[in-house]
Amino acid sequence: MTSMLHRMLLKGAGLIALVAMLAAWEPPVAGAQEVTAQEGASQAPSGIDISSFAAAEEPPAFEDPAAAIDAFKASLADDDVAKLASLLGLDVGKLKADQATMATYSQVRQAAAELLKTEDHDDRKLINLGSKLWPFPFPLVKGDDGKWSFDTFAGLEEIVNRRVGENELQAINTMREYIDAQREYASEDRDADGVLEYAQKVISSEGKTDGLYWPANETDGESPAGSFADQQALDKAKLGEGYFGYRFRILKQQGDNIAGGAYDYVINDNMIAGFALLAWPVKYQETGVKTFVVNQNGIVYQADLGPSTEQIVKYIDSFNPGDEWSVVDD
Repeated sequence: MTSMLHRMLLKGAGLIALVAMLAAWEPPVAGAQEVTAQEGASQAPSGIDISSFAAAEEPPAFEDPAAAIDAFKASLADDDVAKLASLLGLDVGKLKADQATMATYSQVRQAAAELLKTEDHDDRKLINLGSKLWPFPFPLVKGDDGKWSFDTFAGLEEIVNRRVGENELQAINTMREYIDAQREYASEDRDADGVLEYAQKVISSEGKTDGLYWPANETDGESPAGSFADQQALDKAKLGEGYFGYRFRILKQQGDNIAGGAYDYVINDNMIAGFALLAWPVKYQETGVKTFVVNQNGIVYQADLGPSTEQIVKYIDSFNPGDEWSVVDD
């Protein structure tokens, strides 16, 4: 997590994900697909260290919650980032380092100026901001000494949870957009070979329509992936950061767990027997938890492959969800 507040108001995107897939694409490793989450667990990377975003000093404590809330309001009204960071127990340098974070900080200020309400939950209070009552992630809690302060680590964990949830929803939407784009692509003979086929790549070769995306022109019109304008998201994907926290891979075959058994989707260089897509988090538990797969039938499956997700997906080269996978609800 390179920033905090700017992920709180994360918004979804559209078909740009289909284009970003290519930049976020990684080929599978040839070999044993029977690798399981349990077998990979011994090589698990360490989890995220949210403590690195906490300041060295503890957040200040107040005799009553009203005083803490007044200080919170004042820091936003005065546009005092340092004071807000101190109240929340955060590193002010990291808050100021990212432009997107500061942009969202401005949105938080605006929402707080519009409306601020609190919810009482025994020895903790939650703050809701703006007309839509957006829940501020850092709760105000009562300590053993009877004093009140903002809970730094509970807030950081809540931000991570929200980020993961938003990214997973975006990944699921991307999977479904992919299904629609492939169906549209196969509705016409794109390469004039007399075969209606699915695209085997996301971005078309220059001057061709052999992928889901090509620049719109008078001859070929708009591609199934539509036009995209979110160049920043695409650039991040090219840098290996994935698209909204996820990487994607087109799968060109299915396994024994699927009706009809194992077979290739590509026949005589044309992908006509089906299509599938795999999506997994760039950083497990930080940008996402679940891994997703979908095929031409449109049912999205999900599984938690554990901390070694990055290692496990290297061996996934076919659509073959087993017992550990469940169907994503619509």
